[in-house]
Amino acid sequence: MSITDEILIAYQKKLGQRIKEVREGKELSQLDVASICDYDKTTISRIENGRTNITLKTLVTLTLALEVDIAQLFEFKD
Repeated sequence: MSITDEILIAYQKKLGQRIKEVREGKELSQLDVASICDYDKTTISRIENGRTNITLKTLVTLTLALEVDIAQLFEFKD
């Protein structure tokens, strides 16, 4: 099965939205998460807006910063 750019972008956006929901639920700002992860705030913004295809390393870093299980970030709402 071939993954189209449209499918990839849709999942990037869903994942980014979910990361944002979890972050806001923990009352953390993008700057807070960026500081914990040692990233720029713009990196967190790009992730949350689905404008970047993150690596597994970045995903794990975010789960540790947000103190959530990785599976929680894939609980998408349709």
